[in-house]
Amino acid sequence: MSPAAHHTMGGLKINADTQVLDKSGKPIPGLYAAGEVTGGIHGGNRLGANAIPDVLNYGRLAGQAAAKFTP
Repeated sequence: MSPAAHHTMGGLKINADTQVLDKSGKPIPGLYAAGEVTGGIHGGNRLGANAIPDVLNYGRLAGQAAAKFTP
């Protein structure tokens, strides 16, 4: 066994409600994200063991928020 890249680090910044944030840190209405496209809340390191629960929890939150969104 040897170390390997297992995540794309960086990506879209989101808040705890999975809303994608603009450059000034404000949520972009109707835009939600989860999984490897996200970054910011995890810092510069992410453990592989956290990947599955992370995407499942944030994916569920993002889906619920998107379902409630009305423009």
